Amino acid sequence: MKLGILKDLRVLILILAILGSLIAISPRYENGTLNTNLRLGLDFVGGSTIQLKLEGCIVDIQSSKEKILEHELGENYKLSNSGKDFVEFTSENVNATVVDKLKELGYGTPTLEGNLIKFSITDEGAMVVYLGKKTGYEVLLLKKGQPAEYEIRGSILSDEEKKGLTDEEIKTKSEEKLRGYLSEVGATLVNYEDRVSSFTTKQTKNIISTKLNYVGLKDIRVRIWGEDYILIDLAGMPLEEARNLVAEPGKFEIKIYINDTETKLICTGASIKRVSSYSKDTMTGQWKVPFELTKEASDQFRKMCIEYGAVDNPEAHPIAMYLDNKEVFKAPLSSSLARDIKNGVWSGSGLEATMGGSDQEAMEKAKELETHLRAGALPVKPVIVSEGYIDPILGKNFLKQIFMAIILAIIAVGFIVYIRYREGRIVIPMLITGFSETFIVLGVAAMIGHQLDLPSLGGIIATLGTGVDQLVIITDEVMRGEKRAVKSLVKRVAAAFSIIFASAATTVIAMTPLA
Repeated sequence: MKLGILKDLRVLILILAILGSLIAISPRYENGTLNTNLRLGLDFVGGSTIQLKLEGCIVDIQSSKEKILEHELGENYKLSNSGKDFVEFTSENVNATVVDKLKELGYGTPTLEGNLIKFSITDEGAMVVYLGKKTGYEVLLLKKGQPAEYEIRGSILSDEEKKGLTDEEIKTKSEEKLRGYLSEVGATLVNYEDRVSSFTTKQTKNIISTKLNYVGLKDIRVRIWGEDYILIDLAGMPLEEARNLVAEPGKFEIKIYINDTETKLICTGASIKRVSSYSKDTMTGQWKVPFELTKEASDQFRKMCIEYGAVDNPEAHPIAMYLDNKEVFKAPLSSSLARDIKNGVWSGSGLEATMGGSDQEAMEKAKELETHLRAGALPVKPVIVSEGYIDPILGKNFLKQIFMAIILAIIAVGFIVYIRYREGRIVIPMLITGFSETFIVLGVAAMIGHQLDLPSLGGIIATLGTGVDQLVIITDEVMRGEKRAVKSLVKRVAAAFSIIFASAATTVIAMTPLA
């Protein structure tokens, strides 16, 4: 091989790409083992895989707003008139105070004209509110009409009620309980499906991915299976740790204590507008997590702090944060915040959750709370339905077998190519080019931090073979053309590429199941 070939721009680009890949992979011998910057997945380093089912149901219900509001208001209110999007009732001794109490029912703010009370609400809107109050979960309207389709983002049965029941029994009893709720307001359950919507599944998957990434687990595999299942692969993580981490994301709520035991909901994680990184206050030495609520949530926060006395007696009415109904933070308003809210000068920003305890403990609590605040609330509760664990030793043995397969593939390809051509000037450049492609692919994977799993390495091995195949096709076409001297070099290479494109299309189709 002449040294002049090194002046060829294409060769220089290839050399630079190989050197860049070598730097990105950074192979090094440490503590008796060969280490690289390649990120290996669950198949090779061991770890845990967990399957989650999302609790919820989709129901078709025939209902009317008139019957719902008659049930909610009671006998003292008589139905007067109704239309497509309003209901009117009459009652004696109606005043502004009564209207405020009716507003707390959740069916909107009624208007008052004499003894006539008007609610602006539709059949579907009334059912959304009613189901939300009865089940304690968020309810979405999926399709208007009669019957209308709703999604209940939670289990109709409590955990206690589900103990010892099969999936089919849980579904049957959930239907029965829901029919009982609906019979109270003259509504009919037309259809019941034990699943959540694709929108809810995607939303939950995205939040779980965000949450796991916030705790430092980059490039984890979180994927959707079916309509209401999520699969999570956590490479290098023991099963118990993975189970605790995955089960941790849940319904996040901010509440206020109205007395020693009772709380009232202020807002959910969906109302968190912005979160700053946890930090240590230079003045007090305490760890804190600054965050900001939306305008609506800020107004609600201000209103409830005043209404329940938190501004006058912060210690008696602390603010608490809950994850899946478990208290993860509790603290009274600071004196300055209580004063600003009471005097009407609080702008709605500048909230800080301050941690107590030792310095290290407070820092860990702040980090954990930031994670909950940043990721927001999960729309539904996930339940672990299956889990598995791959031992790291098994993964390492598997990795050794893969690399042995690659080495044997290189030897076999080199031997076959040599038998065909028996010329070093053809065989050596061909093998260097083919194997350089594989090395560059690994370099790019290391550079972007892509996690290599079994399908990834399977694809790399396959492209190694097909890459050499294409070089053989080009070489054969050029050499036949030299002997016959019929076609120009450009035409001969073009003919070779037509075969290569067909081969590439076949490879893409064959590799699709590994994606």
